[in-house]
Amino acid sequence: MLSKPEFVKKADAKFVEETKNNLAEAEKQAEILRDRLLQLKSN
Repeated sequence: MLSKPEFVKKADAKFVEETKNNLAEAEKQAEILRDRLLQLKSN
């Protein structure tokens, strides 16, 4: 969704902001999980 400029232009600003925040949180959680997986693999 956010990768389509036409969608972002037409979408409600609050929705776009919430979606960006959700994406940022998901990316942060994914990074945490990747780090934990690496730790488990190294043990």
